[in-house]
Amino acid sequence: MKMKRKLLSLVSILTILLGAFLVTKAVKAEQITNYTNTASITKSDGTPLSPDSSIRYWEPLAISNEIAFPDEVSIKAGDTLTLKLPEQLRFTTALTFDVLHANGQLAGKAVTDPATQEVTVTFTDVFEKLPQDKKMSLNFNAQVAHDKIPTPGKINFTYNGVVYTTTVEGKEVEPVNPTVYKTGYQDRNDPSIIHWQVLINSKQSSIDNLTLTDVVGEGQEIVRDSLLAARLQYIEGDDVDSLDEAASRPYEEDFSKNISYQTNNTGSTVGFTYTFANSIKNAIFISYNTRLTKSQSVGNDMTNSIAISGNNVTYSDSVGYARIESAYGKASSRQRRELPTTTTVAETTTSASSTTTTEATTEATTTTAENTTTTTEAATTTTSNASTTTTEAATTTTSNAATTTTETATTAAGTTTTEAKGTTSSQTSTTTSQVPLTTNATTVSKQSVKRKVRFVLPSTGEQAGLWMTAVGLVIVAVAGVYFYRTRR
Repeated sequence: MKMKRKLLSLVSILTILLGAFLVTKAVKAEQITNYTNTASITKSDGTPLSPDSSIRYWEPLAISNEIAFPDEVSIKAGDTLTLKLPEQLRFTTALTFDVLHANGQLAGKAVTDPATQEVTVTFTDVFEKLPQDKKMSLNFNAQVAHDKIPTPGKINFTYNGVVYTTTVEGKEVEPVNPTVYKTGYQDRNDPSIIHWQVLINSKQSSIDNLTLTDVVGEGQEIVRDSLLAARLQYIEGDDVDSLDEAASRPYEEDFSKNISYQTNNTGSTVGFTYTFANSIKNAIFISYNTRLTKSQSVGNDMTNSIAISGNNVTYSDSVGYARIESAYGKASSRQRRELPTTTTVAETTTSASSTTTTEATTEATTTTAENTTTTTEAATTTTSNASTTTTEAATTTTSNAATTTTETATTAAGTTTTEAKGTTSSQTSTTTSQVPLTTNATTVSKQSVKRKVRFVLPSTGEQAGLWMTAVGLVIVAVAGVYFYRTRR
């Protein structure tokens, strides 16, 4: 029983320690809110919005944001920044785009969300490494949220504290070609998907041996599982006036599975054909998706064409367009400044009847023992009306030896130069220098010190976890030894 209690205690301690190991002090991601934003909203052609301007029903608006962060704001990897559209605007599709730093590194990933009408940037560690003068720009498109406002009419909305006023025009009803018509639009949630719709023979004319040929534009491939091709129900005197009506009219025949596809040299499906063997007078409705095979530039239009021919119709074709929404971002910042060099200048002046200027450099080393050694190097210049004397002396005091050397040179105009080097020996030595009472001394000390600045990133939970793990291992080892000995 006693042994079971010991084992139970050991298991409890190990469980507690294991839990402690798993709990690390992780750095929590934060929402960045301290910044300034200089934003603008313009029409697709760059014209600013104004009370006198108007925008088409489906016209995209260009939104530009120039964001600056104070130096004291720390932006770590995983931190986020969110911008929200006013309720009168909406994103047409979900986009994910890079925010590239000027040095070529990725500063963040941005995502537009049509469900929340927000764009969120998740930062990397670039602003941790380069924390000074942090700036970022975000550019994306939006449209009027037609389900939130009455159109046509004047609208007012506020973005980034600025009020915008403009007029939204009514919805355009494009005339449908009675023979063939095609159009496309980008998917709301997946920007790499384009939805295409085709309407053929909307006037329900009789056509013999109708052949249709569809070819997608460059940079796309057909998603075969998405294709629907149908002969619509013929209704006398009721022509098909729009794609919406075509999509809602009952089908007389679904010939989707009889389509013949064409592929390119990479195996991608890039077109299809179909021929009706007999005479028909039905309208034809086709819808399918294409997937972008490469990234597209901002505001680029994708193309898609379809053509028809028959025994009793003139060859006719139509090119459909789908606008590709896109966005981009940029960032810039730099390292912290290095510490500046330091220069110290000191000047002392005392006035009297004579002037002595002294420039001195002293290096001294003192050792406490039986003998004492002092080394002094000095240079002194004394000026008077009659003569100029320059003396350079080096004095060393040791023990048991003495050497004195004097060198004298005399020049014209009463100038004497003396150079003396001496060594004096004694157990105790005292040197007394008498200096004139009047001294004008200037001492200049120039020193440049470059200290290497050490950049330290914020501590993370991994560092704390390592220390905790080490302490835990020591506790486990001690506990194991203890229980081992108690069992014996």
